[in-house]
Amino acid sequence: MFTSLMVFHIVISVLLIILVLLQFGKGAEAGLMSGGGDATFTGSQQGNILGKITTVLAVLFLGNSILLAKIQSTKSTSSLLDGEVPIAAPLNNDAAATPATTPAASKATEPKAETK
Repeated sequence: MFTSLMVFHIVISVLLIILVLLQFGKGAEAGLMSGGGDATFTGSQQGNILGKITTVLAVLFLGNSILLAKIQSTKSTSSLLDGEVPIAAPLNNDAAATPATTPAASKATEPKAETK
């Protein structure tokens, strides 16, 4: 079942890419399907049909993606990072500084000068 859903996902992806490339935006004079000759669809009908098909394919793509993720998450019980040892060293130099060397700590320990 997982393999058939993956093939279905690839087919939907390719069809979605092709349909998006076939569409043209507002103000564009020439799309790929609006060439010369006897057109079966007018410009407004063509955009409307392509838009609806694109919407259906996008919903199928998202639904299939969620279904594949659910199937894959229940299939595997371990992660690639389960065997990794966490890093014990700090990632920056600020965390390794001692309190006596920080500027705020050195100002707090300096004696105040008396004013006369």
